[in-house]
Amino acid sequence: MLLPTKQVSIVGSCGTAAEALDAVARGLEFEVALVDLNLPDKPGTEVLRSLHRSRPNAVLLAFTQFDDADSVFSALESGATGYLLKTTSPTRLLRSLVEARDGGAPMTPSIARKVVESFRQRRRRPAAFALSDREAEVLKLLAIGTSYADTGAQLGIGLGTVQTHVKNIYRKLEVNSREEAADWAAAHGLIDGPRG
Repeated sequence: MLLPTKQVSIVGSCGTAAEALDAVARGLEFEVALVDLNLPDKPGTEVLRSLHRSRPNAVLLAFTQFDDADSVFSALESGATGYLLKTTSPTRLLRSLVEARDGGAPMTPSIARKVVESFRQRRRRPAAFALSDREAEVLKLLAIGTSYADTGAQLGIGLGTVQTHVKNIYRKLEVNSREEAADWAAAHGLIDGPRG
């Protein structure tokens, strides 16, 4: 358990997403939040997004045992400034909290390496080639205005699978909406001509 030091004071500790969001709604003030990604009631990424919206000046750190690239980038996209594994020593964890508060972006070294490698890979190959064949099919249909349900029906996949593909497409293309994805598809020749 973390103990307060001269540089770090604990102002709140919550065991669930609901407790954390309720505490913030009631006015809990904090500079840095350490958010577990594996909460019992909601994904930690939802808490990160909510805190990022409600407290844009607070620094958010993901704290988890998950070290896969998808978890890392999902947390960063949700508003985390840093990403620390639960194997981090208490001394390093306290140092990371201070570093984050002072403008740093602390990451467990193995996580930092994954982030660097991801950017290297991104530079090596265009985003179009990062899409799987199925993702490209989904993107083409969405770009011409096909609904999620109709996309699933045409490709013989469920609505949830379509939504997962769309999430992956947005992440890979670094877009935030169907319109941006469609513009990207038109610009890269996945659909004919400029969009209307």
